[in-house]
Amino acid sequence: MSRYFQPTRISFGAGTLNNLAEIAKPYGTKCCLVTTENADPLKPLYDRVKALLEAGGISVIHFDKVEPDPGSEMLEEGINLIKENPVDFILAVGGGSSIDSAKALAFTYGLAEVDWQSLFEVYDSPFRNPPRPSDQCLPLIAVPTTSGTGSQVTQASVVTHAGEKLTFYHEAIFAKEAILDPELLLTMPKGLTAMSGFDAFTHAFESYISMNGTDLSRMDSLNALRLIFKYLPVAYNEPDNLEARMMMSLADTMAGKALSNGGAEAPHPLSELLGSYVQVPHGQALAIVYPAFLKASMKKHQADYDTIFALMKEYSDFLTDEQDLAAAIETFLDLIGLRRDLDSIGVTDEIFEQINAHPMLDHLPFGDGEYLRGILAESRTLEK
Repeated sequence: MSRYFQPTRISFGAGTLNNLAEIAKPYGTKCCLVTTENADPLKPLYDRVKALLEAGGISVIHFDKVEPDPGSEMLEEGINLIKENPVDFILAVGGGSSIDSAKALAFTYGLAEVDWQSLFEVYDSPFRNPPRPSDQCLPLIAVPTTSGTGSQVTQASVVTHAGEKLTFYHEAIFAKEAILDPELLLTMPKGLTAMSGFDAFTHAFESYISMNGTDLSRMDSLNALRLIFKYLPVAYNEPDNLEARMMMSLADTMAGKALSNGGAEAPHPLSELLGSYVQVPHGQALAIVYPAFLKASMKKHQADYDTIFALMKEYSDFLTDEQDLAAAIETFLDLIGLRRDLDSIGVTDEIFEQINAHPMLDHLPFGDGEYLRGILAESRTLEK
C-alpha cells in the first residue's frame, strides 16, 4: 500500500500576501511573527505584515532573532518569549531558517522545558508519527520569501544543536497555511536564487529516486523538475521576471510535497554534515557533493537517471553535447554559479579528516561508509 499526505492549504499568486489577515483569522487573534533581524532590506516587508495583521484585528509579537542554521539556544529565546506572551498561532515570514524556527516554536509550545536531544531521537523519521510532545502545539502559517527549501509544505525542522545540524519530523508541524506570493521573491539576489533553486532541484530529484517514493510523489517530483530546468536559469539571469519567480515558487512547493512523502537521499545528510564543520549555505553544500553522488549512484538508478536526463534535454535550452545526467548537472551548476569543491569552502585536510571520521557515515541507509566517504573524497577538488 502506498500513502500520500499533504495537509497544508496553499494560497498562491501575485499579491496574495494582501489576504494575510483573512487567511490567518480562523487561527486566533494573537500571533507570534518569526523572522530574521527586523532590519533593512526586509524591515519594510515585516512592517507590512504586521500592519496587515493589525488591520485585521490580530495582535503581533515579533521574534526577530532567526539566523542561518538556527540553533537551539536561539530558539530557547523564542520559546521563552511566547511563554511570557501566549499566542494563538505562529507566522513565519522568510526562508527555510525562519520557517524551521517557527516549526520548532509551534511544536514545543506548552512544554515546561525542551529536551532537544530527546526531540531528535524520538521524532527522527518522516514516516513515523509518535505522540506529540505537547497537547498545545500551535498552528503555523508560512510565507516563504525564497523558492527552494520547501519547508512551507514539509513536516521537518532542521536545528543546529551541540554543534550538529539535526532534523526532527512530525505531522503536527506541517503548516496549516502557505502563502506563495512571487512578488516577495523579486528582491532575491542571484546567489540566493541559485542556491535555493538548486535545493528545490535536489528535493525533487532525491524524492524521485527514493525507495519511499510513490506514484503521486514522483508526479510532484517530475513536475517540479520540469519547471526548475526551464525557469531557474531565467530567474537567475532575470531577477525581476515575475513569471519565472512564480514558476520557481510552484516548483519549490511541489518538490517540498514530494520530499515530505518520498524522503531524501545521500546528498542531504552529507550536506548537513558539511554544514556542521564549515559555514556553507545548504544549497551550495548540496551542489558541491552532487556531481560525485550522481557518478557514484549512476548504475544503481540508471533507469531513473535516464528519465530525468531526457526531461532535462526536453525542458532546458543550455545543454550541448553532454552524454549523461552527471555531465548535464555539472553544466547546470556552471550556468547558475554553483560549481565549486570542498577546498573552495575552507575544508582543510584536518577538517576533512574530522568529517571522514564521523560515525554517521557508517549508519546511514543510503550506502555503506566506503560509498559515502568516496562521494566526499571525489568532491574535494574540481577536475581541471
